[in-house]
Amino acid sequence: MPRDRGPQSRQRDDRRGPGAGPARSGPARSGPPGAREGGPRDGRRRDQGGPRGGPGRDRDAARRPERKLYNVDSVVDRGFEDVDEDSGTRRVHWTIVKRTIADQISRKAVSAAYVVQRDGVDTDFPNLGAARAAVNKTIVHPEKLTRSKAEYAAEKK
Repeated sequence: MPRDRGPQSRQRDDRRGPGAGPARSGPARSGPPGAREGGPRDGRRRDQGGPRGGPGRDRDAARRPERKLYNVDSVVDRGFEDVDEDSGTRRVHWTIVKRTIADQISRKAVSAAYVVQRDGVDTDFPNLGAARAAVNKTIVHPEKLTRSKAEYAAEKK
């Protein structure tokens, strides 16, 4: 049946006369709308498996491949501290290691953590400042210790 496209299409259909059939030009189509013979879609709908995953998406086929990760450990700092015990003082060595997990293909770091290794025990920290604070090592920046020219001049007077 022809679609009702409003009063204008009814007037055109009436002008053609009764029994003229639907007003179409070209060969008649068969099959679902949008399907063409020998066309690239072959009856598939456009929204299947699109980049945003339309309703007909095959979820198993569209999974990303597993990322290949690797570990890199690099020593950032090392030192020791003297611990008082009953038998005297004992020197305990510590090492701060930056443990980075990176993607093998893109070479980008996925995560990084700082690990303090002391007496065979590993302790994770989110940043270097926290790891250094755990081993009682404070870094004093020389630019913060430098006096201004006015302070030097005041000292000479």
